[in-house]
Amino acid sequence: MDGFDHLLKTGLRHSSGDMTITSRKGFFPISNKFTEEIQKTSPMSVAKILQTEAFALYNEQTKGVVVRGIDGKDFSLATGVEVLFKEHDLVIGEELANVFGVGEGDEIALTFAKGNSSQDFLPTVQVFKIDHIVKHGIYQKDLRFVYLKREVLADILGMEDRVNSVIVTYINPNQKLDDLTVIQGKVEGLREKLSADFIVRPFWSEYAFLIEAVKVEKFSISLILQLIVIVAVFNIVAFVIYIMEKKSMEFFFLRAIGLTIKQLMWFWLISIFNLWILACVGAFFLTKVFNWSLANISYFQIPGEIYVLSSLQLILDGKAYYTVYGLSLIWIILAAAIGYWRFNKKSIMQGLREEFS
Repeated sequence: MDGFDHLLKTGLRHSSGDMTITSRKGFFPISNKFTEEIQKTSPMSVAKILQTEAFALYNEQTKGVVVRGIDGKDFSLATGVEVLFKEHDLVIGEELANVFGVGEGDEIALTFAKGNSSQDFLPTVQVFKIDHIVKHGIYQKDLRFVYLKREVLADILGMEDRVNSVIVTYINPNQKLDDLTVIQGKVEGLREKLSADFIVRPFWSEYAFLIEAVKVEKFSISLILQLIVIVAVFNIVAFVIYIMEKKSMEFFFLRAIGLTIKQLMWFWLISIFNLWILACVGAFFLTKVFNWSLANISYFQIPGEIYVLSSLQLILDGKAYYTVYGLSLIWIILAAAIGYWRFNKKSIMQGLREEFS
């Protein structure tokens, strides 16, 4: 679940930065006072967004999309998604490109509603060439988001310099973010500075229920894994004791022909240590194979429309490996010590008499 949690938060930040500011009045101009209040909170980046809805058309296929007019450089800094393109080109999400079967250099049409007045009943249709394709990591956003230059979209909608959304970022969007309290504190601070006309939402507000569900699920899974660990520990102890009992005849025979208890102990420890190394390498290899399978084999890929994410992957840092490998080594050494203690209690003659009787 750590991988799911990390990918979910990363995907949301790749579309919304750390927080989004909107106005209760809809479209609004960016005033100097508004800019100054945001700058007082020391943001890393601020991106102005002009957003509307449209229909994307390609051949005989249509799809409702959210068209975002952006300033490419500011948006890239705020979200971590590189969206730099030419003046009249278009950038679309990966899932939308897959649905339409299009790639870079292809052309699609966007149909915009002009307004409610009698002379604006007819929609506006514009054809754009696809500059490149982006991936946020959230299925619905990769399926619905389309990007244009803000000036181009403003000219189509007749909005001049007005926007309806502002993205504010304080922490590098490509940095792993486990603790949300830092962003929540920034949200509260910005709410106090801005007037009541503005609404400030953290990037997870749209999927807050899912993030809470992931927390509960992680706790449940951790309890189940603890049970698995307990069973594994008993299996290790049982395996070591079984080997000591199964091969005790050979061990006592080697001692009888001159092998010292110290030499036997080192042989036993080296064997156990080699077994541990082989298990660690095998576990690491299987982790990489499974992670590759999640990304490349369709049988293992999750349906994005159900599980939100475009794809799933395992996220295991060095601490996770060190903890698991270290604890398993301790348990193996402890089990080996128990087996050695049981073996050392018997004398050579007693052991041979019991084994050959």
